[in-house]
Amino acid sequence: MNYKIPFIKASYVFNLLAVILLLVSTILYYNFESAKKKIYDVNTESNLKYVQSLANNLNNDILRVIDGDLVEAITNDDILREYIESDLKLFVTTKYNHIYILTKNKSKDFNIIANSVKNNKEENELIKIYKKFDKQKLLSVYNNKKHLYLEDENINAVYIKPMIIDNNVKALIVINFTLAEQETIKLELEALKNIFILTAIFLIFIFIFLLLFSYIDLKRENDKRVAYHELEESNKMLNEERLKLDRLNDSLEHKIQEAVTKNELQNQKMLQQSKLAQMGEMISMIAHQWRQPLSAIGATSVALNLKATLGKLDTETTIELANKISEYAQHLSSTIDDFREFFKPNKDKKVTSYNELVHSVLNIIEVSIINKNIKLIQELDCNHKFHSYPNEIKQVILNLIKNAEDILIEKKILEPKIIIHSNNSILTISDNGGGIPEDIIDKIFDPYFSTKTKKDGTGLGLYMSKTIIEEHCGGKLNAYNNSDGAVFEIILKGDDE
Repeated sequence: MNYKIPFIKASYVFNLLAVILLLVSTILYYNFESAKKKIYDVNTESNLKYVQSLANNLNNDILRVIDGDLVEAITNDDILREYIESDLKLFVTTKYNHIYILTKNKSKDFNIIANSVKNNKEENELIKIYKKFDKQKLLSVYNNKKHLYLEDENINAVYIKPMIIDNNVKALIVINFTLAEQETIKLELEALKNIFILTAIFLIFIFIFLLLFSYIDLKRENDKRVAYHELEESNKMLNEERLKLDRLNDSLEHKIQEAVTKNELQNQKMLQQSKLAQMGEMISMIAHQWRQPLSAIGATSVALNLKATLGKLDTETTIELANKISEYAQHLSSTIDDFREFFKPNKDKKVTSYNELVHSVLNIIEVSIINKNIKLIQELDCNHKFHSYPNEIKQVILNLIKNAEDILIEKKILEPKIIIHSNNSILTISDNGGGIPEDIIDKIFDPYFSTKTKKDGTGLGLYMSKTIIEEHCGGKLNAYNNSDGAVFEIILKGDDE
């Protein structure tokens, strides 16, 4: 089917709408400009009428209380001048800020004979404004006997009214005021104009895009009709290819299963490698913990030998020293039990908590950490219970604590500390070692990625920790920095979540 004719009609419609929109936008724009000018002129005229009325009222009030020569009366009569100045001050606002009376002397210079100032600061401002006056303009008011309205570039204005007595100008009433209100109105109107222009442009673009889209849509429909027949003809070929693809899928599924099995075996090997590395560290810790009780057993044995040699070995002393040896031996046995329990393979889930797991880990490594002058802060006030694999989680906690210990020792932190905090389903292990560099923080959980400067880093610890928490235990293991150092966060949901 040929879609050329309806496409042309649609084009005419959209073009016509675009022209109408342009004409309407132009008419609205000119109307808006006219309204803007009218608003601004009305506001200006309103301001001028008000200040004229204000000047006339002041003129009438002053002339009503004057007998004789105006200038001489104001200059020589303090009470009268004070009354006039109080009258001027009544009309001073944030807009009409200075009102004063000028008179001309014989040398054609002007003097202020009354003003509305209330303090020295206002007086200094008034003097600065007065000194900027063009004397010729003041003289023109005297000569023409007509008021004068002036504006400057700093949104300020001045209105000068002549005080006429017996058809002679005796003085000038000067009112300084600001045009900030008019400027604000002008800026707001300009902003509205800009919004109007942008809206008109936006609408025009919409119609242009609609026209373009209509063309694209009709062309697509034509192309679809043409392609439909070709698609039907290619269906037979597609069916044949589908059969081939099904056979290929069966083959791929088998290969994927083999790859998954191989990957699981690889993960198990990596986990075992990580466990062996941890086991080496654990043996080092056990040796460290055994050193003190073994020394104590040796000292007790020497004491027994010495007392026996000197013939001072009585029954009470023998029992006391034997009990000490037994106590030390029991501590050694307890350490072995902790070590055996820590690495015992356990495939069954058990109910446990962060407090139990952390205490079990610290039974093995706490002495080693404290002997390295690292402060260990425990904030374990949570009894959050969950079903999981305790021994695997303990290996993760051990790895995170050991990593924190290694970084504190490597960077030689002056007051090193490790903080273990539990809160509901979250356990955090943090340190004050300065944190993980931002350029590698996204890579620390990759396999075989290590930041240790020593050559004993396998790069498997954090990778296997994340695998254990997220794949084996169904939780989350995250890492981020705080103001002091690195923070590792374990999230394990409880039975009620």
